[in-house]
Formats: sequence, structure tokens, C-alpha cells
Amino acid sequence: MIQAPPSRSRSLGERMRGFFLDPSGAEIALEFSSVALLGARVELKRGTVALRAIASEALSEGTFSPTLEDPGFVAKEEMRDAVKRVLVKIGATSGTRAALVVPDVVARFRLFTPDEVKSDLRNRDAVIAFRMQKLLPFAPADTRVISAWPRSSTEPVLGIGFSAAVLGAYEQVGQAFGLDVGSVETSSMALLRGLAVDGDALLVRHDPAWLTVTLVRNGWPISIRTLDATVASKREEVRTELASTAVFWRDRLRGDRLAAAFVHASDLRFEALSADLASEFGCVAQRAQPPSRLMVPGLPTAMERSAAPALALLGAG
Repeated sequence: MIQAPPSRSRSLGERMRGFFLDPSGAEIALEFSSVALLGARVELKRGTVALRAIASEALSEGTFSPTLEDPGFVAKEEMRDAVKRVLVKIGATSGTRAALVVPDVVARFRLFTPDEVKSDLRNRDAVIAFRMQKLLPFAPADTRVISAWPRSSTEPVLGIGFSAAVLGAYEQVGQAFGLDVGSVETSSMALLRGLAVDGDALLVRHDPAWLTVTLVRNGWPISIRTLDATVASKREEVRTELASTAVFWRDRLRGDRLAAAFVHASDLRFEALSADLASEFGCVAQRAQPPSRLMVPGLPTAMERSAAPALALLGAG
């Protein structure tokens, strides 16, 4: 039996490290979003991780359109050129250890109750893989599943499923430029690594191509829902999804008060989402922030905000 967590609330990254996608040792992170490709490079010096370079390249509308079954590289030449320019700007060299941040929409998340996946320690990951394969439109040979088990027997077990071909396409992007791709993480999971909140908290990750709404309780996910562009692109649809999440949280998860609400989105979307969260949850939203130790004076605010997932992943190492 895994021991219960200590009373201090710990971030998802602390609780999942060692048996999830561990980015330890990564010197650079590349993040793929539908609006830009972003890269960051850190350096470990005297036991401290420090940000050394960061760069972003905007993508033309329609260049990148990811789905569960497609990596989304519509305009491949533009994507390749954007990756090349970013890597040159941050000073990445061949053989550099890299972590990739991919869109939430290329993964399927599922939280299982402990009773759904009872098994001994030796077989428990295989049980999750079997259950996830039933939820994915891929042959077993083309399915990659990650599972994360909580420390408490009362918390849900997290399963994340991908198409091996889709995930491999992202890995190949880095490998094509000589990078040593060591881990791949979804955007919301990267952001959750940096959150340490007692009680219930909400994370909203909005991109024009997807929307992910995640509820956590004492640092562990209790609800994750990802919607594609048909929802993410429409303000009313987003508002409806947030309202539905609030009802589910209160009625099914016995939620009473949010300790915090975090949003990672463009400036325009942040304002709209903040208003919706205040209306539905009675909570003032704040922007998801990179780890404080990776924030440097003079970094443009817009860059700092957009880099939150990539820096959270690098900071978790």
C-alpha cells in the first residue's frame, strides 16, 4: 500500500516525479501551440537551474491544427522553419537533452476510481493500459499509455493515452535537429507541475485549438476535460463548459470553495475567462506563472506568460 501524503500540499510535479514523465536533466523545452512555437534553454550551475535563453516564433493561422489522431503539422515547411529559428535563437546544440510540451488535445485523459483498477503493484500499469485502450480509436500497437497513481487510496488514478504515431511525430521534430528528446508532456500537465495549493483549485488552459479544464484537490487531479476547437473557438461554448464544470464540482465532487483559479490563455481570452470564472465559481482568476527561480528581470511580460508551461516543465527537473 502506498503511504498517504504528508499534510503539506505538494505540486503535481512533486507527487508524480519518479513514475510519470520525468523531465529531469532537460536543458531545453519546446512547446507547440496553435499560435506559436516557443523554446527555452536552462543551465544547471552550482545546483541551481537558471534560464539562459527564450524565444518564440508566431505561426500563421492554420499552420498547426492538432487532434487526437493527427499531430497537426498542416504547413510543414513553416513549422520546420519556426523550430529551426527558435533553436538557433536559444543556442540549442546537437545532443542537447530536450523536453517537449505538446497540445492537450493530442491526448485523452481519464481518471479512474481506485475500485475500477484494482490490481497488485506488478500489474497495475497494465490494467490502466487495457482500460485506456478501450477509450482510444487506435489499435493496441499504436497506443501509448501513461499512468500515475496517487499516494492516497481515496484519490483517482490518472491515465493518459496517446497515439504512438502522433507522439512519435513530435519526437521526430526534435530528433531531426539533433535533440535528445527525453520526455513529452501535455501543456496542462506541465502547468500543473508548478501548482501547489491546499484545497480545491482550477486550471483553465485555453488555446484556439483546444480547451482543458482541470480541477485539483490538494495537488491531485479530480476532474480533467479537454475539448477541441469546436468549443475552444466559441465564447458561449466555453462559458457553457465552465458552468457545467462548476455544477459537477459542487454536486458530484462536493466542492464548496475554490482556493485558487489559474488561467493560461491569450490576453483577450484571459479577460473573458476571468469574468466567467468569477460568475460560476466566485473566484478571482490569476495567470498561471512560471517558477519564480526561472523568471528573469527584463523578460517581456508577454513572453513570460506564454512560456509558463515550458518553464514549469524545465523547473520541475
